Amino acid sequence: MPVADALVLNHVNYRDYDRMVTLLSPTLGRVDAVARGCRKPKSPLMNATERFSAGEFSLVEAGGRYTLSSCRITESFYPLREDFDRLTAGAYLLHLLLLAAQPGQPCQELFLTALQALAYLAYGQLPIPMVVMGFELHYLALTGQAPRVDSCLRCSRPFVQEASVLDVAGGGAVCAACARVGRPLSHGARRILLRVPQTRFQSLEKLPGHPDWPEAARHTRRFIQYRLDRPPRLWPELPQGGESPSRDDGNA
Repeated sequence: MPVADALVLNHVNYRDYDRMVTLLSPTLGRVDAVARGCRKPKSPLMNATERFSAGEFSLVEAGGRYTLSSCRITESFYPLREDFDRLTAGAYLLHLLLLAAQPGQPCQELFLTALQALAYLAYGQLPIPMVVMGFELHYLALTGQAPRVDSCLRCSRPFVQEASVLDVAGGGAVCAACARVGRPLSHGARRILLRVPQTRFQSLEKLPGHPDWPEAARHTRRFIQYRLDRPPRLWPELPQGGESPSRDDGNA
């Protein structure tokens, strides 16, 4: 009987008292398991099958299918359920994880990053859009979709301190000499797009007060929106602030 650390990404009720639960495990990847009888009164598995629950899950495998037999919950991120904006952001994170997780593919770093982001959303004081941006950038890097912003997509000239243009469809930044479409990208915002996924998630704590993080958050959202096959039901709010004028890019 394998025991796996896991985070509940989703559940679907079926029959009278059962649930199909989708878990994210750092060692097993995505796991779909049946929790039999979990919706009966006083079932010890009821809380273990709620979204955002994290802990040690005991699984029984038979014929390639898993059944959840018990769970020791270590974190539920309960404050997310008490605030609509935090809940929306948390649900969005779970949606991204559902799209990325694959059965049998370990995802240790993605799992730990998800737990860190949910902890900041539930208990931290950082602005919600900043935490979401941080997770989006780490997520893109861990899934091999990070924007290329260290050098021009077209001429490969490294950026120094100049402003550039973000070509969402092309996959990164383009220098002013090569730019044909895209939205203006300041040097400060470009550095955030470059550095955040290269550092620990906790490094977000250095960003409050940085004048360019709202711009970086908006660019990150455009980038990820372009690449999602299935958009979430609700998008988390972006930071308030003025929008830079844009070129007619058709890909934003």
